[in-house]
Amino acid sequence: MKTLFSITILVVLGIITNFIAIFILNIAGLPGTFIAGKPGKRSIWQFIFGSFISAIGQSFVYLAYTAFVVNWTILVISEQGVNFIIWPIAFLVVIFPISLNMIRARVENQEMEHGNAQTEALVLTFFLTLIGFFIFVFIPKIMEIIYNWVPYIGS
Repeated sequence: MKTLFSITILVVLGIITNFIAIFILNIAGLPGTFIAGKPGKRSIWQFIFGSFISAIGQSFVYLAYTAFVVNWTILVISEQGVNFIIWPIAFLVVIFPISLNMIRARVENQEMEHGNAQTEALVLTFFLTLIGFFIFVFIPKIMEIIYNWVPYIGS
């Protein structure tokens, strides 16, 4: 019963994250968008650098969410005796929102004449999230270095 309840909490968290991630990732990637410059007046290097800065902001924020989910999952398994079957659910709860946001942004970007630094940054954010999830799972002490301000980290 605890496992089912924990899975339900994760799924609800994933659904909520799916809707708010678009706003939070846009805010986190905004500095890179400004650095990337105005379409038609920027160099390719300026756009690449702006996209990279957007990816750093987006990744920092989304990896905080990833750290929260991973650490919460570790805690419910160790403290509450929840079954290990929860790990694939936790992975999907982390990956689905960023994937869906990336797909939506790509579709929206196809309607535009020029590229968007934030949309390009989402690809890097997605891959860093994939890698970060497994690093956080197998080396959880890394979460404490950067994300000790996130609830449940270091508990």
